[in-house]
Amino acid sequence: MARKFAQILVTIWDDDDFLDLAVHEQWLYQHLITQADLSYAGVMDWRPKKITQKAADITLEDIELAAKVLMAKSYIIIDDGTEEILVRSFMRSDGLLKQKNMGAAVAKAYTSTGSRELKGIIVHELHRLHTENPSWGSWEALAEVMQKRAVDPSGKASVNPSPNPSTNPLNSPSDDPPF
Repeated sequence: MARKFAQILVTIWDDDDFLDLAVHEQWLYQHLITQADLSYAGVMDWRPKKITQKAADITLEDIELAAKVLMAKSYIIIDDGTEEILVRSFMRSDGLLKQKNMGAAVAKAYTSTGSRELKGIIVHELHRLHTENPSWGSWEALAEVMQKRAVDPSGKASVNPSPNPSTNPLNSPSDDPPF
């Protein structure tokens, strides 16, 4: 089921990392997180030519340059092989995993993701969120997904998570953009 709304924290306009982005980079990020077809895991098809139709003066070059900056700053990860994009911090900023039933929706979105790299990053992000928010209601529905291979998007390491998500070594603080 397509999303009907997107949560954007108003504190985005107080975040130095976000404010350091150029207007096209901010625009692309906001465009991505407000798409109805963005899955509950933060994944959607990467079709930059289609995005150029969303503003009168934006070009394919603008989109591609903005995407490169967002990738370099870890806001997004693009898998060119599967033509998918992951908004890496989507599950964190949307807060959907606070709701018990959303774990099943995220697990289904994980399964629908074609990219093995993006799946691994999703698992990594889930482990980080679990460490930070162990009381959220969705963890039981995500137990099987969290047993899958985690991939650190910083490229520093790939790990196989432990059977107990709370003891996963991927709980280090991050220079993660909050949005």
